[in-house]
Amino acid sequence: MDKNDDKNTNDKNVNTEKNSTEVKFEGSAKTSSTIKFEGSDKKVSKVVKLQNKNQDEKPQIKDKNINEEKVVETTETNLTKDEEHKNNENKPQLKVIDGKKSESKNLNKKRPKNKIDTKEKTEVKNSEEKNDNKEQKPKKVKKKKIEPPKKASNIKKLKAMKPTKKQLKSFVKQNKTSIIAVIAIFVLILLSFLFNAKNIIKIGEKQVMFYKEYSMSSKADFYVNGDDIYYVSKDGMLYLDKKGQTLWSDTFTMAAPYMLNDGGYAAVADSSSKIINVYDKTGRLYQITAAGEITTFAINPLGCCAVVCKVGDDYRVDVYSNTGETMFECARASKDGIPLGIDISDDGSIVSISLVDYSDIKIKSSVLFYYTSKADAQSIESSDGLVSAIEVPEAIAAIVKFTPDNYCIVASDTSIMNIDCSSVNAFKKEWEKTFDNYVTAFNIVNSKEIAVAYGEAVNITDEKAQAQENTIHWYNLKGRETGSAKADNRIDYISSSSYGTIIGANKDFVAYTSRGRELWKYSAVQNIKEMKFYNSVDRVLLIGTTKMQLLDVKKGVTMQEADMEKNTEVTTQAKTTESTTGA
Repeated sequence: MDKNDDKNTNDKNVNTEKNSTEVKFEGSAKTSSTIKFEGSDKKVSKVVKLQNKNQDEKPQIKDKNINEEKVVETTETNLTKDEEHKNNENKPQLKVIDGKKSESKNLNKKRPKNKIDTKEKTEVKNSEEKNDNKEQKPKKVKKKKIEPPKKASNIKKLKAMKPTKKQLKSFVKQNKTSIIAVIAIFVLILLSFLFNAKNIIKIGEKQVMFYKEYSMSSKADFYVNGDDIYYVSKDGMLYLDKKGQTLWSDTFTMAAPYMLNDGGYAAVADSSSKIINVYDKTGRLYQITAAGEITTFAINPLGCCAVVCKVGDDYRVDVYSNTGETMFECARASKDGIPLGIDISDDGSIVSISLVDYSDIKIKSSVLFYYTSKADAQSIESSDGLVSAIEVPEAIAAIVKFTPDNYCIVASDTSIMNIDCSSVNAFKKEWEKTFDNYVTAFNIVNSKEIAVAYGEAVNITDEKAQAQENTIHWYNLKGRETGSAKADNRIDYISSSSYGTIIGANKDFVAYTSRGRELWKYSAVQNIKEMKFYNSVDRVLLIGTTKMQLLDVKKGVTMQEADMEKNTEVTTQAKTTESTTGA
C-alpha cells in the first residue's frame, strides 16, 4: 500500500462531529475498537490499521491468549502548522495491546509524516518473535502508598498544666504514705540489685592464710582454742599457732582418735581402747588408763574428765580431776540400761549419765545424777552418791550437757528438757520441748542456747511440722525460741561458738546468729567434713578429707570455692613446714 492510497483512505473516513475525535482500530474482521477524545476544535476521524509482519492489511493472530504488541500507524491531516503543533502537544500517542488502549511513553516526540520509526519496526519484529515462542509476562501492579490522614486544622495542641506549689503540697499531704512506700520499694530494689551484683565471690588461694595436708586415713581432727589450734591424727597431736607453725607436738598411735574439748582443754581417746590423753595449751596434762574398753567420755572447763567403760557385762563410771586423780567411781549393771551420754558439771561437783533400756517392747530412758565428792554423797545418805533420776519414756536420751549455772540439758529423739540441779537434793525438770519433727542435728551454743535442726515431720498430716522441715531453731535456757532459719537441704551438721552457728547442708555451709540472721554462705566443691569459727566471724577452719584450710571469709556474701587443687603441690612446701609423721 503506497502513500496515495493511505491518503485516500483517510479522506473517506473523515466524519464531522462536534467537539469529538473518533479513532477506529481495525484489527480483524470480527473486532474493532473506538475511542473518543473530548475537547478537540476540529472534527477529525482517523482510521488506524494494524501492521503485521507477514500481511500489509490484516494481522494474523495465532492465539487469542497471546499478548502481542502492535505499533499503530497514523496518518495526519493537512492542518496548518500552528494547529499541527498544538495538536501534537495535547494529543497523546496510543498503543494497542490485545484490543486495549495504553498511552505511549514518548508523548512529546514528533513523528515525520507517513513514516514509521525503524526502532519501532525492530521492536515489533522482536516482540512478535518472542510471542511466537512464549507468553508475555504480566506486568507487576505497584501498590499504592496509603497516606496517613491529615490532621484537622481546628484541633489545638493541649499544653501541659504546671501545678502550683499549693497544689503540690496538697497532693503530697494527701498521698504521703503512698509516696513513702514507693520510695522505700525503689530503694530496696536498688540496694538488692547492688547487693546481688557483688555478693558472690570466689574463694581461692588469696583467702587461705595457711593450710595443712594429710592423708584420708589419718583421721585428722581440729579444735580451735583462741588463736591456737589442736590438730590430732592417728600419729599424734600438734598444737599450731595462727600462722600454722607448730608450737609443740605429742606422738602416739591410735587407730581412730576422737577428740572432745571444753574451755581450752582437749581429751583424745581411741575407739576400742582404754587410753585417754588430756591436753591444755602447754601440752599433755595427764593420761588415763580405764578399767575397761571406753564407750563414752566427757571433759569440763576445769580439765576434769568423766569416763564410761565396759567391764565384763556391766559398766563402770569414773571421774578424774585435772591432775589425773580419781574423784568418783561407781558401777552400773547392764540390766539398768546401756550408758549413751555422760557429762560433768562446770565445777566438777555433779556427773550425769543417760541410760537407755532396750529390754522391753517400748524403749525407755533415764538420766541419773551423782555427786562426785564423798562429802556430798554422805549428806544425802547415798552409798553411791546418786542424787536424782529423771525418766524419759519412749525415747532415746542420747545427750546430756551441763550449763555454767548447774542446769543440765537432756536431748532425746522426741524432746529436749532442762533439769535444774542448783538446789541441793531437789533436782527437778524445769521445762520440756516436744519435737514434731525428727531431729537431724543438735548443738549447745556457747553454753547459753540450744540449736536444733529439724528433718521430716513425725506426723505426715501435721502441716506445721511439714513447714519446719529442713529448718534450724534456737532456744534459750528457758525454752523460748529466739530465732529460726530455713535451709535448702537437710541439715546434717551444726557447729557453734560465741561468734555464731554454722550449719552444713550437703556442700553448702551457712553462718547465722542465734536470731536467725545470715552472716555468710559458703558453697564447697570438695567434700567438707566440718567448718568452725576461728576467733572471729570472718575467719573459719575448713576441714576436708585430706586438707585443712584457715580462710578469710567476708561477711554478708555468698562465697564459692574456686579450684585450688592445681597449685596445691607447688605451694605445699612453702606454706606448710610441719606435718604429722606418716600423715
